[in-house]
Amino acid sequence: MRLIVSLVLAFCTFSAGVAVGSAQAVQVRRVPPKVMSGEDFGFRVEGRRGDTPVGTLVIRVNGEWMEAQFAAAVRPVTK
Repeated sequence: MRLIVSLVLAFCTFSAGVAVGSAQAVQVRRVPPKVMSGEDFGFRVEGRRGDTPVGTLVIRVNGEWMEAQFAAAVRPVTK
C-alpha cells in the first residue's frame, strides 16, 4: 500500500512539473524563409517567437546563401 501511494505521489509531482514547464514555453511560429541582408552577410528569418525573429546568420558564397558557423579557439591573452 505504501509503495502504491509513493508511486501515485511521484506521478502527480511529475505531471505537475510537465504541465508548468509546457505552459512556460513560447512556441516558434514558422514563416517562409527570407534573408535580410547587406552585400554578402545576412540573417535568414525562419520563424517568430512572439515579436522576435528567429533565424540563422548566413553569408553569400558564389551567389548562394550558406549558413555561417563560428570557429571556437583558445588564444593566449598575451603574445
